[in-house]
Amino acid sequence: MMLPTAALAHAGDHGHFDLAALIAHLFEPDHLFFAAVTVFASILAYRAGRRAEARAHLRKDADHDPR
Repeated sequence: MMLPTAALAHAGDHGHFDLAALIAHLFEPDHLFFAAVTVFASILAYRAGRRAEARAHLRKDADHDPR
């Protein structure tokens, strides 16, 4: 996370910000876009995990079915 390559999305010195400038910088379109991509990917991963968990429970219940 702390590698300098993380700031290569747009060139420039990212070390001189005060709090107001940092907040303004985080609301630039490229930061908002990648935040939205992160949220979207997180939702997809969460839903995939829930579906996998439900399938695992169904398989476990089917293995223990006394019929």
